[in-house]
Amino acid sequence: MNMKRLIIISMLVVLAGCQSKEQQEEAPQQETTSKMVEPTTVDTNPQQAFTTLGKVVAIRYADLSFQSTLPIMQVYVKNGQQVRQGQRIAELDMFRLNNTIEQQKRQMEQAELQMQDVIISQGYDPDKPSSVPNEVRRTAEVKSGYQVIKEQLAAAEHELQTAMLSAPFDGIVANVKAQAHEISKPGEPVCRIVSTKDMAVEFRVMETDLGKYSIGTKVIVIPSAYKDRQYEAVVSEVNPIVDQQGAITLRAKLSDVQDLFDGMNVEIIRN
Repeated sequence: MNMKRLIIISMLVVLAGCQSKEQQEEAPQQETTSKMVEPTTVDTNPQQAFTTLGKVVAIRYADLSFQSTLPIMQVYVKNGQQVRQGQRIAELDMFRLNNTIEQQKRQMEQAELQMQDVIISQGYDPDKPSSVPNEVRRTAEVKSGYQVIKEQLAAAEHELQTAMLSAPFDGIVANVKAQAHEISKPGEPVCRIVSTKDMAVEFRVMETDLGKYSIGTKVIVIPSAYKDRQYEAVVSEVNPIVDQQGAITLRAKLSDVQDLFDGMNVEIIRN
């Protein structure tokens, strides 16, 4: 009985071992190696935008000033006003200038009579200028004061011509410094006329980036004051000097712009 039980147990152990081996052979093997993930490349635009800062500059402007020390009768313009070529800007007291000219004309008539007397005293006929020697005529002009009065009259007439300031070209008025009833100061600007058709932006680029800004290159200009506005400019000048920071100054000409002022800060974008 014990022998039978031992034989049965042995047979059960052998059978269990065979089943375990069959299960191991049927079970699929699990893959333990991981696949290499390929890097994803982003398609970027090779034409990168280069940005720098600059300022608006007026290429063409004129500072208008009087040449006489006289009261200013009227100033006809104000800052920011658009003017046309030939438009009146300011004028001096014309009454005084006209009076001065009339007085000098009368003095000149008297000097001419005195000059004729001198010529007659030298034995010549003043009504026949070709017969009067140049030396005799010069002597008569000096003694009569004719030459001095003639120069004074010419100066007064020139003052009258320059007593009215007018716009030399179309533009915008800036830096108005004078007002009516002030005494004018010769050479001191009354105002400045800036041509809005001749505006540019001035900016600096590093020497290594100069090749991106050849003459004729178009750039986009965005004023700091108007972030929602864009203007187009074309590179027109390259200053052939590299400064201590390794930068070069360029200018790009703007089209006719009415709302950009000399000295404005801008952003320059090169696509």
